[in-house]
This record gives sequence, C-alpha cells and structure tokens, in this order.
Amino acid sequence: MGPMENIRISLSESGHDRDISEIRVDGVIDTMTATELEEVFDTLLRRNRYRIVVDLAGVDYISSAGWGIFISHIKDVRSSQGDIKLSGMVADVHEIFELLEFDRILKVYASVDEAIGDFGPGPGSQGEKKKDRDTAPDRR
Repeated sequence: MGPMENIRISLSESGHDRDISEIRVDGVIDTMTATELEEVFDTLLRRNRYRIVVDLAGVDYISSAGWGIFISHIKDVRSSQGDIKLSGMVADVHEIFELLEFDRILKVYASVDEAIGDFGPGPGSQGEKKKDRDTAPDRR
C-alpha cells in the first residue's frame, strides 16, 4: 500500500434476493483512484448486476474524474432496468454534487438501507402488483 492508495472499496450483496450490489468506498475518489472504482463497476456490469448502491459515507472528496464514472455508467445501467443510487454523502461532497447538477441525474439517499429499500423487489421475485398489471388487458 503506497501513499497513492487513498481509497478502499468493498463490495457486498444485499436486498431481497441478494440482487443488489453494495459498493462501499472509503477515502478519496480522484484521477489516481477513479480507475479502481471503474473496475468495480465494469466487473458488476459484466456479471449483469445492474442494481447498485454506492455508500459514500467514508468519502471526503470526489473529483470530476470520480463523478464521471457514475455518470458514464448510469445510461447502461438504467437501460438494463437497473440504477445506481448513492448514499451517505458528507456535506462537502454533496455540495459539489448539487453544484454540478448531478442531482438531476443520480438519486441520493441518507442511508444504504433507504437506497436498498427504494429498489423494491428484484426482477426475479414476482411482485403481486406487477403480475396483475401484466395480465390485465389494456383497455385504454
């Protein structure tokens, strides 16, 4: 671990069917460390894991390179019925997030649990409401 290693990323899976990937980042997301985060995203997408929560509670700075990773992946993720939800931003990070108007693109939650809860049941689990809607003939 050299002085450059000022980021720690851990990945876990949660949600109803363990269908949500939770990325916990600690440290700084800048030009030096952004590639590590990029690799985690690329790995998830290769595994067709599109329901992603990023816990930023331990991150005290995100550079434009860091923000670029979220923004560059969000289209692919959403086109696959997924989403990238951010949680637990510290005030300084949130301020920049709003300044750059990324709040129009990405949703932020106070906690990981809140972000996970917002996903609802996964595509694999048959929600009652969804079934009814699919079988009801469309009269409009």
